Amino acid sequence: MNPSMKLDRIKLVKDNEAEKIRGAYQDSEQQFEQEATHLYKLLKKKEEVESLYTESLYQKTQVQQLQAYQQYLNYLTPTIMERQKKVNQARQNMYELQDQLTDQYIEVKKIEKIIEKRKQKQSELEKVQEQMRMDDISVRRYTNQRGRQ
Repeated sequence: MNPSMKLDRIKLVKDNEAEKIRGAYQDSEQQFEQEATHLYKLLKKKEEVESLYTESLYQKTQVQQLQAYQQYLNYLTPTIMERQKKVNQARQNMYELQDQLTDQYIEVKKIEKIIEKRKQKQSELEKVQEQMRMDDISVRRYTNQRGRQ
């Protein structure tokens, strides 16, 4: 089997691996976006409730309403902390897959470069061989012409 064919097969395998990693990376990117969006909504809700709570302190508001705001804020804080952990995990997973994808692309490029160099060497070798054949033909013609004279 031709060495460049072996490299072509290796390149094909590496390309397939890169595609799988790209798919996993895109999935992790979507997961990160979902987690981050959910965290954003929670933070936005907390900000709104804190604003309402602050406003109600300056207005005549029933104690039950203030307690309800405080209870909801007490509920939101651990939920936000948990969501922040999920966002960080999703981000870390996304970064790891991005690194793997980059490494895979580098591997593919290395193989492509090796294949290109081998093809170039093969082409140069064929040119040299062709030149040698042409030289051999020229020498034979010359000797044949000299032999006839």
